[in-house]
Amino acid sequence: MEEMVSANHLLTDEEALRSQFDRDGYLFFEKIIDQELIHALRNDITQVLSDCGWIDSSRPMDAVPIGFPYRENEPEFGAVMRRLGKLESFHAFKHQPAMQGLLQKVLGESAFPHPLSLMRATFPDNPEVATPPHQDFPNNQGTPQRTACWTPLGDCPQVLGGLAILRGSHKFGVLPLEYHLGPGARAAVVPDEMAELEWVARDFEVGDTIVFPALTVHRALPNLTDGQMRLSVDYRFMLEGQELTESCLQPHMGGLTWPEVYEGWQSTDYQYYWLEREYQVVPWDDSYHELPDEDFAEALLEEFKYNKERERRYRSATGGR
Repeated sequence: MEEMVSANHLLTDEEALRSQFDRDGYLFFEKIIDQELIHALRNDITQVLSDCGWIDSSRPMDAVPIGFPYRENEPEFGAVMRRLGKLESFHAFKHQPAMQGLLQKVLGESAFPHPLSLMRATFPDNPEVATPPHQDFPNNQGTPQRTACWTPLGDCPQVLGGLAILRGSHKFGVLPLEYHLGPGARAAVVPDEMAELEWVARDFEVGDTIVFPALTVHRALPNLTDGQMRLSVDYRFMLEGQELTESCLQPHMGGLTWPEVYEGWQSTDYQYYWLEREYQVVPWDDSYHELPDEDFAEALLEEFKYNKERERRYRSATGGR
């Protein structure tokens, strides 16, 4: 796997910056995101994870897991994500000048973030459910020019489960999908004609970030650490006037309304901010996620095998408790 190359030297040349973005389908920036805000958000997240019994409360900032390794489609996981999804610091993070200014350089002056924001808390020793190769477009739809800004909330070496990008993959259109155990329950089917494309990754440090458009194929590396959760956030930006679907105007994973999210916030500055922006709401297309009937039997078998193996690993790690 090749190493991502920093694009910091292009920040003063927007034409060259956008040319490299169009060529490679991603841009990596070193230490550009406000580190104080990262620390504050990580503190808020780990306090919730500690309160929920997911991590060691004696050193919450280290995010050392002590609970069962839940996954995205399980009720226990959703309950914790809903608590995290109410954090004011989580939603305010994408409005920081460093991130807003960066996306305006990459996309244009009218760039703004979707209300939909994603947070990842990835357990170690759970490789089957690492986020598979995928494109963001089928999960959000709207404009394919929508751009993600992925930021680890702390140092993130590859062994912790960082992000990998398939360089140049955004030029091949929307790829078909197949079932996968990981987030979204779908993986992109990468055709033979993309076999010569190179995966790129690197060890990330606090303050680093990656931006990439909705058609770029990317994946999470498995968290292979002995005992640390990988925490990251993912915000989506687009230009005013472009298309989005109704789901991009709602809290991630459902289960919450915006009044519930905003309850207890200290400021109204970032509440319903998108109502002041121009965009086009387009219909959602279910056909992107349709699978052949025979895939469902295979999916049930994979679920069964995974649940048995996850239980075995957990019992082994906890002495059979």
